[in-house]
Amino acid sequence: MTLHAKHPSFTATPDNGVRTVVVLAFDDLLLLNAAGPLEVFAAIPRLLGGAAPYRLLLASPQGGTITSVSGISANTLSIAQIDGQAPLIDTLIVAGGPGMAALEANEQACAWLQRRAAQIRRLCSIGTGAFALAAAGLLDGRKVVTHWKFADELQARYPKVICQTDVLYLHDRNLWTCGGATAGIDLALGLVEQDLGAEAALSLARYFTVFLWRSGEQPQLSASLNAQSTALRTDPDVRLARLHAWIAGNLNGDLRVERLAEQFGMSPRHFARAYVAATGDTPAQAVESLRLEAACRVLATTNEPIKRIAETVGFGREERMRRAFQKQLGTSPLGYRTQMKAAPASQPPFPMGIALHGLAH
Repeated sequence: MTLHAKHPSFTATPDNGVRTVVVLAFDDLLLLNAAGPLEVFAAIPRLLGGAAPYRLLLASPQGGTITSVSGISANTLSIAQIDGQAPLIDTLIVAGGPGMAALEANEQACAWLQRRAAQIRRLCSIGTGAFALAAAGLLDGRKVVTHWKFADELQARYPKVICQTDVLYLHDRNLWTCGGATAGIDLALGLVEQDLGAEAALSLARYFTVFLWRSGEQPQLSASLNAQSTALRTDPDVRLARLHAWIAGNLNGDLRVERLAEQFGMSPRHFARAYVAATGDTPAQAVESLRLEAACRVLATTNEPIKRIAETVGFGREERMRRAFQKQLGTSPLGYRTQMKAAPASQPPFPMGIALHGLAH
């Protein structure tokens, strides 16, 4: 199966208002790292109308056909062809994936990255794409994010890099880095929001049925995923992971310890002790964090009345939700909504990272 990239013949210049976006790919990349951001940019004219604001180019060091780790192939321009066809690059995105080691060790590609980076407005990486930027010497002294699984390795191999952990994506001046494949879509929405405004980015998010916006401070693993990840490490039969998934799908239901214990198949007293031993958190604290995360999402992305939100996410009374906000976030639901609605373009209005106590990966 082959994915054919389109390469328009015109050159992006400040005069025509079209921004050239180049995604640098390679053999054995994760296809979503490249396709996710490209699909966001490509959807703009058919969704919002008007001329395409971006010119999209897919490149690789050698050019020609590359094959992703999933076996799907794509046609690319070589970096030499990019120099000829795109003397001006607005945004350069380096994808990630298992084949990154070869790109990282490619001296010609690293030299190209170093040379072109000096001329572009935005430099980005998706997941392990940060390793190529680091090899090119472009991340020294910069705050960056990579996939959580490889953060320690990036920091150890490139000690001048300031590698942040447990965040989704990071915007440090002209440098945008993110934690992985789906985070690349969040990053692309952030880039569009910076260029075209919040309304355009929101329309795209709705079109792709994703949440807008997941901020850089949000953990790569949300409260729900953190809970399930910890459960999988401590509960080989995955019953605890399944329980957390059930909780997330029933936030406005009866989630007292007695009900959770029944769902889990234990007595309430035994379940409460076992849960704390496995997660470091009480069942009530876990439920509150999951409900708070859901409330933040609705507050930031809708105009639903606060009272209705409290009912929808399971807090019941507005006052109960207000106490949870004050305890965990130091603000009220109204204050949080006001802060998120007034957030500047560089600070996407979406829930700050709410992690379950003791459940950070």
